[in-house]
Amino acid sequence: MVEKGYQPDLVTYNIILNGLSKIGDSDRALRFLRLMEERGFKPNAVTYGIVIDCLCKNGLLKQALHLFSELKVKGNRPNIVIYNCLIHGMSHLGQQKEARKLLNEMIDSNISLNVITYNILIDAYCKESMISEAIDTVQTMRK
Repeated sequence: MVEKGYQPDLVTYNIILNGLSKIGDSDRALRFLRLMEERGFKPNAVTYGIVIDCLCKNGLLKQALHLFSELKVKGNRPNIVIYNCLIHGMSHLGQQKEARKLLNEMIDSNISLNVITYNILIDAYCKESMISEAIDTVQTMRK
């Protein structure tokens, strides 16, 4: 692309990151994120969200949380997609307490839960045999 005179922009980099994420190549996605930064591109919440999602889907929650912290330190505001990815990743690994903390952080940041967030919570409660919590969550969602 560069040889043909096209200068990639943030959207182009995000598309490539998304492709790496879809094939589950979290190592290359992280390296590509760093390459973007080396080339002077500032990742935004969408960029971080793509990589965080890939890491969570590959069970690399510690790395995802590190990137989440980095996102905030660099002045980006996490969005609902990022919170949902992390909450889902935590729930999938049985880390309900940590997921609840992150959910509270999301609410404190004035980010409203969406149907995806509620579905993640309901699924996690059911898998942990916490049926009354699942029912309470459904009732809260309906309100």
